[in-house]
Amino acid sequence: MSVEVKTTCAYCGVGCGIKAKVSEGGAVTIAGDESHPANYGRLCAKGAALGDTIKLDDRLRYPEVNGERQPWSVALEHVATRFEQAITEHGP
Repeated sequence: MSVEVKTTCAYCGVGCGIKAKVSEGGAVTIAGDESHPANYGRLCAKGAALGDTIKLDDRLRYPEVNGERQPWSVALEHVATRFEQAITEHGP
């Protein structure tokens, strides 16, 4: 049994209505909500591809530094240090 949820697209702030349909296997398909006054069922390319952004297979789900998993504190310190170096070398 698949489940359909009416919700709002979060891409640009217009607030288009979407219908997200989740299949038993976990696949998500997105369609415009014809009854929603912001878009009457129409979707832009980003909204139409929203289902593709839900997949986690190839997404980074924890911080890595130089290809190795690190705690958030280490990763954030690394980013801050690199920003500081870039600003020192090239200006703000």
